[in-house]
Amino acid sequence: MSPRHDKLLIAAAGLLLAGSAAYAFLGLRSDPAQGPKIASQGVTPSGADYPLLTKDDTLPLRASWTRPEDNEDGWTYDLFDQVPSVWDEQLKEYLPRDYTPPVIPDFGVRLAKLGHPRYPVMLRGTIAPPPGKPDTDRILFLNLDTNEDYNARIGKPLPEVGITPVSFRVVAATAPDGAPVKRSILVVRDAKLGRDLEIDDQAPLLFKDKLDIVLQSDAGSASWTFAGPGAKFEHNGASYVVKGVDLAAGTVTVDKTFTLNPRKGSRTLTEVLSVAAPSPKEKSAPSPSAASPATAPLPLPPPQR
Repeated sequence: MSPRHDKLLIAAAGLLLAGSAAYAFLGLRSDPAQGPKIASQGVTPSGADYPLLTKDDTLPLRASWTRPEDNEDGWTYDLFDQVPSVWDEQLKEYLPRDYTPPVIPDFGVRLAKLGHPRYPVMLRGTIAPPPGKPDTDRILFLNLDTNEDYNARIGKPLPEVGITPVSFRVVAATAPDGAPVKRSILVVRDAKLGRDLEIDDQAPLLFKDKLDIVLQSDAGSASWTFAGPGAKFEHNGASYVVKGVDLAAGTVTVDKTFTLNPRKGSRTLTEVLSVAAPSPKEKSAPSPSAASPATAPLPLPPPQR
């Protein structure tokens, strides 16, 4: 047979096969004797017809529908339009332009003090003994915390401030302006610290190996003192962590972790805190911790006889 005859034969066989399949399918569907293939097909429906709902009937139902959980923050998409968004600088994320974000509470704490802790007692000077009464000279002290003056003799304890003067000497020194001055140095034994310290009349003694970080709540009702980074504390339902300290710049970096929406988890805000500048009224008031100028005369009480 020629190839042309082969093609005709194949086409005829295909048509015959398709026709047989169609006949069998239609014949089975139209033959009542075959019966239903599934038992439920032989059950006659019962009951009244379900009424159709009009558009007006669905409005009360739509009013009670809640928005999908994924859209409760304003991200309501359709098939063709994207949601216009804006960058929120405080939350550090994009938000829908027409969405009103929750009010972020204030950071809640401020830096009240940063620096090396100071020794609370400072040397003020001496009172020379009266004529004819040697070895009765007295040492003058200033309590920087209470701004109170005390006086004591070498070797005699001063229980009011918990120290005992051990020795006293005067050395030559140079003032910040370059002028020559005399520096009075006193060695005291501190009962609380259990060691001897050297204080003078130039400036308060600072413990350079330690650090004081004092944080205070904005309301002023609570304060916390820490010695360095890593410190943690809780305040008004938020967790705070001291992340870093820049003593030269006078700043402390603090992380605040809080939860606005439990479903979305917690948020963390970071702020660099610095000690607020005093008001003009505070600047005009004398500071109890301010040391007297090296060249200024010290107020001395009358000699005791």
